[in-house]
Amino acid sequence: MDEVVVERVLRIVALVPEGRVVAYGTVGLVASCSARYVGRVMKEFGSNVTWWRVVNAAGVLPEALLPTAREHWEDEGTTHTHEKVSKSAFVDIDDLAQLWRTHGIDPACS
Repeated sequence: MDEVVVERVLRIVALVPEGRVVAYGTVGLVASCSARYVGRVMKEFGSNVTWWRVVNAAGVLPEALLPTAREHWEDEGTTHTHEKVSKSAFVDIDDLAQLWRTHGIDPACS
């Protein structure tokens, strides 16, 4: 995996506000990689970031992660049902891109 892209994905995920989530594909658009790549980064390296804030486009995480994710969602006030996050909790591409432009530090430039 490309270390710069991995670090970029993790830094973008860290910018997602408490109580909100983002889709893998949205992170990928901002990080210039695919949604699958973001999923792989999260699986391999995401345990040290707010991984519960990254879900698929339907607002779902893998079944094994749901119990812990639900605890985080409850603590943060993320709107959700037992199975998934509500659409109202999603950060859209424009807002995530703005967060990255304003607060992100691209590892390629560091």
